[in-house]
Amino acid sequence: MSTVEHYSFYDGLPEGKWTRILLLEPGAYDDPVSCSLYLTPFQSAEYEAISYVWGSTQDTDSVVCQGLEIDVTANLVQSLRQVRYADRPRHLWVDALCINQRDLQEKAFHVNMMGEIYSHAWRVVICLGDDGHSGEAARIAFDAIQDYNRLAAKYMTELRIVDGSGWKPADDEGGYGLITGERLLPAVQIFKKPWFGRVWVLQEVGLAREVLLAYGRSTINFTQIMDFAQAWAQTGNDFPGVYFSSGLISGLFNHVWATYAENVDQSWYRSSFILTTSARQVMRTNKPEFQDVLFKARHIQKATDPRDFVYAFLGHPLAKSDDGQLLVEADYERTMTELRLLLFSRLSERSLRFLGLTWHKVPEDLSKGPSWCPYLDARRPWTMNGRYDASRDESLLTQATNIQPRVVDSCLETSVYIIDTVFLCGGIAGGEPSLDGSAQAEDADAHRLATDAALFNRPSIAEEYWALLEATERSHSLAYADKALASFSDFCKEHCPTIQDRLEKHEWLNQWASAETHFIPFVPRTASSIKGEKFFTTKKGYWYWNKYPVDQARRFDMHHSICPDTPGDKAR
Repeated sequence: MSTVEHYSFYDGLPEGKWTRILLLEPGAYDDPVSCSLYLTPFQSAEYEAISYVWGSTQDTDSVVCQGLEIDVTANLVQSLRQVRYADRPRHLWVDALCINQRDLQEKAFHVNMMGEIYSHAWRVVICLGDDGHSGEAARIAFDAIQDYNRLAAKYMTELRIVDGSGWKPADDEGGYGLITGERLLPAVQIFKKPWFGRVWVLQEVGLAREVLLAYGRSTINFTQIMDFAQAWAQTGNDFPGVYFSSGLISGLFNHVWATYAENVDQSWYRSSFILTTSARQVMRTNKPEFQDVLFKARHIQKATDPRDFVYAFLGHPLAKSDDGQLLVEADYERTMTELRLLLFSRLSERSLRFLGLTWHKVPEDLSKGPSWCPYLDARRPWTMNGRYDASRDESLLTQATNIQPRVVDSCLETSVYIIDTVFLCGGIAGGEPSLDGSAQAEDADAHRLATDAALFNRPSIAEEYWALLEATERSHSLAYADKALASFSDFCKEHCPTIQDRLEKHEWLNQWASAETHFIPFVPRTASSIKGEKFFTTKKGYWYWNKYPVDQARRFDMHHSICPDTPGDKAR
């Protein structure tokens, strides 16, 4: 017996757009899996595509393919059992078998047309695997989801969906009725399956015509699953001990899946009132860019190959330029550094919002490619959420020259406003951070001990930082009222008269002054930052902690789309 990767029974693909289709032979659920492959011109192929988690290559099972017994992942075997008909063959597109995984060029060819593969399939079947209870848990889960959705439909009005307000069933109308926490427990387990964290599923579902979810020995329309998640996200949890990350799952739809369909009436969720209403609201209020699609759901996505954080989205309409060409083509011989430079060079021609994702934790990060290119696993999408105009529609006191962004020898050139400069730097609080995130998570006791030592040894880290503040005061004639912030009002008077005028008109400053002052004392704030961060002050009198490798005289800048009342120096 051999694995599919090490035994080549693949004929080369003919010129043009051809692919392979898997013919899954009929059989009972527990029968051995038998299948074959056949070549077909892509445009004439009729098939369903399955969406599943590959799983560990160490956990294998066997199938008979092309008359040969081969090892594949156990997850794939389980998925094929789930979709197999008892009385007739089924034509499927399955990535692990329909692509010659040993041929990097063929793999890239299929990845580049993956969007077409899933949009051309007449149905996509999500395979979540076995429920561990011979199908009973899946049946109970689907029944509970459908009952919950029928109840939610009474309260999820268009207005409530659009404004995101909460809902609860009225007690005088029977409340939740037969819907109990015990019934819902198997339902919420569905959303904890690894499938929801796989990066490829966003495209596989986003481009589908219809989507069916298979779990255990039951199936359900995927719109029912997402209706449940959307409705649950808009109500308080009235079932103690029953929990799933409904906001994150709902975000998959609002931030990614809803952006795939150019016409809601032709989408996979066209039969759902909740989903179509949500999608239309997304289209009315947002104009997503490709970087939004790439990063808005990154917090729960996983990819075995980090290049797939880009390649898994090449089927999205925003991945193409106006002339229909892909911004980036899949190439598994391309390095991560090369991919980042190519991707963000192309994106810089559209927008520079992605610069908000740039985040270097340790000095070594600067050796991994251009410093202005975010890492593909960046999980801070809120840093690029919008562009802010502080001018209140007034003209700038100093006009700026708008330099079109361009990349020259891997360096990004653009116009910016210089807003501040690093003045004094402290040491690394708690030492250099670990590159191993799991090690950090398991090192809570060591972190606490490091905090205690840094705070209470002499001189303490707090005393070192305090000395930097005092040195900054002496040099710039500043006075920190609570050793924390320079006067916001004084700063606005000098640098932002429009903001100051607005604060005075709305009596905000008077209200704040009359209220009890609240701030986090300096020493506890120092303690909270013993996490491998560096303390520094700026020439304008501010202080920060940052994991970015900060050096003295480093400048902070803003992209030219940000309009302060008094622009500072402009620089490339």
